[in-house]
Amino acid sequence: MFRIVRAATIAAVAAFASLAAAQNAVPALLMNAVSATQAARIDYAFDFDLDTSKQNWRAHYDPAGSPRLRLVQPRRDELDGGERRAFDRLAEDIEGVSWCASEYMGRIADVRLVREDDISAVYSFQPTPESIRSEQARRFANRLRGEFTLTRASPDISRVRIFAPQSFEPAPFVRVDEINIVVACQTAPNGRRYAAETVSTVRGSALGQDFNERSVQRAHNLAAP
Repeated sequence: MFRIVRAATIAAVAAFASLAAAQNAVPALLMNAVSATQAARIDYAFDFDLDTSKQNWRAHYDPAGSPRLRLVQPRRDELDGGERRAFDRLAEDIEGVSWCASEYMGRIADVRLVREDDISAVYSFQPTPESIRSEQARRFANRLRGEFTLTRASPDISRVRIFAPQSFEPAPFVRVDEINIVVACQTAPNGRRYAAETVSTVRGSALGQDFNERSVQRAHNLAAP
């Protein structure tokens, strides 16, 4: 159960690119950013890195490849059975570049202005069960909160944070003390911002055992196919 709950917790916070929350009023600048990104999106090839306490993977994503995500370092035959299965799940789930102003961000719920200046504005929002890909993690969507930073010039999203404001128990004998994910966005060759680095932390305990998971994902060296 510990492994299942931990995987579900990570999925809840690592699915930023799949946010698809219930309809609510959203800022006009955000809608402009979403429209501009959808009009300009390209299925780029890119290098992908994943660093955790257990994995240090370097891979390459090619939208025309088979498989699309290919492990570069270490070699696939150097992985044990569990690691190979984990990488294969990742390869199956990855859908290319994660655009920061994705179409799903136009549907987020309870968007509220936190602060603003002449350059950008920060908004809070509420994830919902519909905003999360993982079926297991949808059960505690109401425990999460989110923030994003929206640039004013050529409107786009430059940063996203999703977190749990307090500890909670998603299942019997399981306590989650911390969920925090920060997505740093950079400009792709098409001029729109994508999730260049995602740093996530999940900390708590399950069945009397503490866990503290930190992962860093990076996408870089984007190239048109």
